[in-house]
Parts: sequence; structure tokens; C-alpha cells
Amino acid sequence: MNLLEIWKNKGAILEGVKNNVFKKKEVEEIAEARLEICKGCEHYDTQGSLCALPGTQPCCGSCGCSLVLKSRSLSSSCPMNKWAALLSEEEVDKIYDKISKD
Repeated sequence: MNLLEIWKNKGAILEGVKNNVFKKKEVEEIAEARLEICKGCEHYDTQGSLCALPGTQPCCGSCGCSLVLKSRSLSSSCPMNKWAALLSEEEVDKIYDKISKD
């Protein structure tokens, strides 16, 4: 993944960061299930040699994303089609907007 692709995916990345910092039981359960799938994948990189950003392993060797963040982004999907996005980025934004207003 190059910097342009990272920029294009900034919403999903920020969603993963938010969900990693402000943990919710439901999101953590989804992240755990996704990570278990990733651990069995040939693209699972624990060394970090294929990470788009060094030091963010484990990451996906196919897209370069940090799996700690990507697995917590409900609007993200696996590039190898092993798990799907559960919400669109717009739906995630609406949820966060509603939460911040309440």
C-alpha cells in the first residue's frame, strides 16, 4: 500500500484507531474473530516486513494494513475476501455523529 492508498483509506483507518482506543465489547468480538481468520492466512505478517507502516505488525501482507486497526474497522473488508465489511463508512460516520450528540 502506498501513501496515496493510505490517504484514500483514512476514514477506515481512523475508525480502526477510534475502536482500538475506545474499546467496545461488540467490536472486540468482531476483531477477535477476524484476527483468527487472518492468523490462518498465507498473507499474515508478524515480522512487519510487508507492513505499509513499519512497526504496526501484525499486518496483512496483501494490503499492508495493520491488523490491529483493520480488524476493528467495521467498514473495512479483507482484500482476500475472507471477511466482509459490516457497515459502510457513511453508516459508521452517522453512528459516531449520533453518539457525540447524545
